[in-house]
Amino acid sequence: MGVVAPAIEGDAAPQTTRVLLVAPPARGGLARHVMALLAGLDEAGYPVGVACDPEGPILAVARERGLPSYPMSLSPGGGPPRAAVMAVRLSRAIGAMGAHIVHSHSFTAGLVAALALQLVRAKGFVATVHNYPPDADGMRPRRRRDRWAMGLLCRQANRIIAVSEALRRDLLEACPDARSKCVTIPNGIHVGAAIDTSPEDARRSLGVPAGGPVVGMIARFAPQKGIADFVRAAAVLAKCWPELSLVLAGDGPLRPEALSLRRELGIENRLLMPGEVRSSREFLLALDVLVITSLSEGSSIAAMEAMALGKPVVATAVGGVPEVVADQETGLLVPPGDPEAVAAAVSELLEDPERAAAMGRNGRRRAVEHFGVHQMLARTKQVYADVLRKGLEHRGPEGQ
Repeated sequence: MGVVAPAIEGDAAPQTTRVLLVAPPARGGLARHVMALLAGLDEAGYPVGVACDPEGPILAVARERGLPSYPMSLSPGGGPPRAAVMAVRLSRAIGAMGAHIVHSHSFTAGLVAALALQLVRAKGFVATVHNYPPDADGMRPRRRRDRWAMGLLCRQANRIIAVSEALRRDLLEACPDARSKCVTIPNGIHVGAAIDTSPEDARRSLGVPAGGPVVGMIARFAPQKGIADFVRAAAVLAKCWPELSLVLAGDGPLRPEALSLRRELGIENRLLMPGEVRSSREFLLALDVLVITSLSEGSSIAAMEAMALGKPVVATAVGGVPEVVADQETGLLVPPGDPEAVAAAVSELLEDPERAAAMGRNGRRRAVEHFGVHQMLARTKQVYADVLRKGLEHRGPEGQ
């Protein structure tokens, strides 16, 4: 379990600190993290705003709260020319808000923020790294321009927050000069938040038959999520467990391939694929076991949320996932890219409900102790305070 580095110390940043969060288009764990940070800072009395996708859930939260919002699509693609255009737009937002701290989320948003801060001044730049770069060897991008972008981000940021120790370690292998500014702060969730539905109602809303166990996964249908591995594991489980309900929730570019594979494996009547669900917590409440088949993962908010609800987790041992799911204690870890191992681990828990229930209880304790949103907020505010105290000492020549 990673912790805040010793260099982060003292009280939170003063409540007069104006913070602009910068986020890419996102609907999964990254979006939930930014929304939690946005709401938490607002509730703590900080002047906070957000630059984000005009169509996503983050902007909706900002507008519901009456917070400054600057719609812009900071999506990957388009290369340096598009990044430069977005940097100009972001610089205007930074100036309009008079932000003291610019806090980016994702490599794309971080690159745009790094470029924008060459056009307008701010007292500090914090960059949170949530995942590994796409098409990279760990943290080492294959394309030269992506390596340049990562180098610029690491030089410009006053502090870099990694959401897992695995991410921080791998980032420092790629950018060793960032060691003095890179810290680990795990994602935070609302571990004690009330939920106004029952497991039975949650199952009914999914169309899951009453009785029998329910196993599922919720993820964006993207290459790094191992969607095909879950579908193949579901096919194995469907043969072994006639009363088992299987659900794969989410949407994304690989949905057509997943639907085709489900049809090819003959499990269209066994594997439900409802698309995006209204509430991830309600979805998780319906499950007996959560499955995560990621091939690459910085951390896993879905696993944290499932554990907070007392659900055991079967997950691939990639990235920061083992820092969330304690193997043999709160769930079972399996190798990535191995659907048979996933199915075997799920069967192991279904065959021993008492053991699965004990893992669920352990998971809830672990979520409360390590992954509460208040812990994430407190540590982040300490980072802001540290950046404000030290000014721009870490900024490279590009930021002078």
